[in-house]
Amino acid sequence: MRIRRLFLIFGLITLIGCKKVEEKKPVNVEHEIAELKSLSDKEDYLEYILETDQNIRDERSSEIFLKYGENSSEYHNFNYIMDSIDQLNLKRIDIFLKTFGYPSVDSVSRNASIAPWIVIHHTTDVEQRKKYFNYLYNAYIDKNISSDYFEGYLGRTYQFQFGNYPSGEGAYNMDDKINGLIKKLGLE
Repeated sequence: MRIRRLFLIFGLITLIGCKKVEEKKPVNVEHEIAELKSLSDKEDYLEYILETDQNIRDERSSEIFLKYGENSSEYHNFNYIMDSIDQLNLKRIDIFLKTFGYPSVDSVSRNASIAPWIVIHHTTDVEQRKKYFNYLYNAYIDKNISSDYFEGYLGRTYQFQFGNYPSGEGAYNMDDKINGLIKKLGLE
């Protein structure tokens, strides 16, 4: 819990304390990961990542869009900040996964266990998404993420790659859809 609070305080100081995103001191993610000594530290770190990911996706985006419009500097600045947070969180998840592997739902909280999936799910770069396929596939096989989450990751990857969300004909079978998407995306 102590590490989570430190990360939250650091994140808030970084976001609030700087007038421009460009002026922020770079975050040393390797150092952050090296400081994760216990399972509790890892859980707190993943929960912090999820919290930063979700906090930026609150109602502010809609409010800014409605008040200033899609082409406004306010809306573009908000999206720039959200993209910066997403990129930093993706780097954090990348190094976390390489160092520790995908977290087991049996050893961390639900929020901590879905943090890697949700951060990867928010990236729009197809190659970046595909880079994490093996981690997410194994998490799905090991029941650390649900079939709905894994199908959502595959479906959104398909949408970014081909321009439309995949739809099936006839009776819906989750396993068939997942296997079909894996094949269509060339992830076999």
